[in-house]
Amino acid sequence: MPKFIRWSVALVALALFAPIPALAKGGTSKLACSGDPTVAHRLDLTIDGTPTYGYYALPTKRPRGMVAFAHGYGRNAGEWQEKLTETAQRDGVIAFVMDDRFNDDANHRGWWVAEGAEDTITVAHRFDAACPKLGPNVIYGVSMGGNTSGLAAAGRAVRTDGRPMFDYWFDIEGATNVIETYHEATAVAPSGSAYAAGAADDIAKEMGGPLGPDTAGAYASHAVVTRAEDIKASGIKGVVLVHGVGDGLVPYNQSREMQVRLRQVGIPTDFFTAGTKGPNSESGTTLDGYVPLAHDSPFAGHGSETSNTQLVIQTGLDRLAALYTSGDAPRCREYIVDGTTGVNQSAPAAC
Repeated sequence: MPKFIRWSVALVALALFAPIPALAKGGTSKLACSGDPTVAHRLDLTIDGTPTYGYYALPTKRPRGMVAFAHGYGRNAGEWQEKLTETAQRDGVIAFVMDDRFNDDANHRGWWVAEGAEDTITVAHRFDAACPKLGPNVIYGVSMGGNTSGLAAAGRAVRTDGRPMFDYWFDIEGATNVIETYHEATAVAPSGSAYAAGAADDIAKEMGGPLGPDTAGAYASHAVVTRAEDIKASGIKGVVLVHGVGDGLVPYNQSREMQVRLRQVGIPTDFFTAGTKGPNSESGTTLDGYVPLAHDSPFAGHGSETSNTQLVIQTGLDRLAALYTSGDAPRCREYIVDGTTGVNQSAPAAC
């Protein structure tokens, strides 16, 4: 078992288990449960004294459930408006995304994943109070949003009737091992990569400093791969993992590590490996893209969450639609998704 798994995880992120704060700027007024699904509404509120915001979209009639999205590094809630309206229309659900408190939209900076998880849970409570007996509810993260959504999935949030707040977790090319991500960012930063340097600095700000003896507990408790037991205790019924084998931003192995941990605690987990992009998908960020030779990578890689064609991003949304339209929930399956050859499904694995 990797060394980081054995690190103490006793210092659980306090934000995830703190009482839900009172809301300001919008107050406690109820949110609507249905409306015009083509409109993304802005939600402004204050959490723990800090103003923040998000967006949400509503289905035309009683929601089938609720989907809480979590955005990636260098992204913001405003960029998700199209995805929210598409999801509300296609799946008949309430769809929302929060910006993550303290996120610096102007400079596209911030790794405030624990705060983002708390913000997401706060808004989920608001919709649950306004629209009781929803289900199933999904927490869904992309890239850094895999860290945010994983912490929310581990947060043991409950609905007003006592049921778990979230039924399923969708982790799309997610950074679920922030310890590894920090090491990678600090290793690449000396090459002159402003993106890597920024990520390393922002992760350190979230954890209270660079990785070391005094901060090891914070890094461990923020690494979702160490939180499988909490995810199980939170009542998550199943997980969908989607990752490109040639991912050049968040290594593919992070989702494999997450899969192992989830299955160890008995959570049904479907894993989708994206191979080549094929003719209908735009390129993402790929490992071979760093080779200083002009070429067009055949791999799907790490997709942009704003894309409408990228194979990894679209696979996650297709699986979300399958859950709501046909009840196709995770059950320990293994898939290869390839843009050139199509989808090849292996025999279902035993849970």
